[in-house]
Amino acid sequence: MEHLAIVLRAFYLAASALILFLQAIPPLRNRFLAYGSRNTSPKSIKAKPPNILERLLDYAASVQVPHNYFTHFYVASVASSLFWGWKLRLWDAGGQLPFVWALMLGQGGRRLVESYVYTSSSKSRMWFVHWLLGLLFYLANNVAVWVELQEDIAKGTKSTPDGLNWKPSIVVPAILTAQMFQHLYHAYLYRLRIQNRDYQLPSHWLFPNLLCPHYTCDIAFYVLLSLLGAPAGHIVNWTLASAAVFSATNLGVTAAGTKAWYEEKFGKDKVSGRRRMIPWVW
Repeated sequence: MEHLAIVLRAFYLAASALILFLQAIPPLRNRFLAYGSRNTSPKSIKAKPPNILERLLDYAASVQVPHNYFTHFYVASVASSLFWGWKLRLWDAGGQLPFVWALMLGQGGRRLVESYVYTSSSKSRMWFVHWLLGLLFYLANNVAVWVELQEDIAKGTKSTPDGLNWKPSIVVPAILTAQMFQHLYHAYLYRLRIQNRDYQLPSHWLFPNLLCPHYTCDIAFYVLLSLLGAPAGHIVNWTLASAAVFSATNLGVTAAGTKAWYEEKFGKDKVSGRRRMIPWVW
């Protein structure tokens, strides 16, 4: 299982490096990273007839899927949680593993419901690689939950390591709080769009200083889960921590694009004082 954990970490970090590489090169960033309302079609990028490389990039960027395919991520997450829970009886494992498994299942289930309830009839699309990476990310997460905690699975409910009880009592409420806030932000953004029939500059109590607090909550979920899912004798579960790195990289790039889009739509003077994703910092 140690080799599987290494493979998962390598996937998360390689995917993060790919996103940063695309972000660093404007022709690639404009074609492949923007999606949804921030998507820029290749036609708007062309200032002159493209050369063969540009044509190849435009062709690659044109292979897209509907933006509402995001729902597939959460279907995969819930199905994977249930499969591994049944296969390995994770709810019967000792230690903190049942908490980690249940929280991952709850996160996937909540996001699945939200993807149905808060999805508008938008015709926006995203690059198909976004979709593939998202599926792989959520499938990998549900393996990362248990891959470093094999001893807990072997012990079952008969043994719980000494000194462990404090961790769920602190970290689980923190995770549930992050999930609650993320849900509230998703609901707020959906109502704002539906009521105004267009995108508006958010004015939620936390939005005046932060443009993407729902991203902040998502990253917090994985960071806290990596602490809760740490094997005995370790501070952090490095596989889940690698998932947190991917989440921070992916959402950080999206948050940067969101701020640029808000500045273009509403003016820099109304947006410049707001942080992208990290309160008071970035």
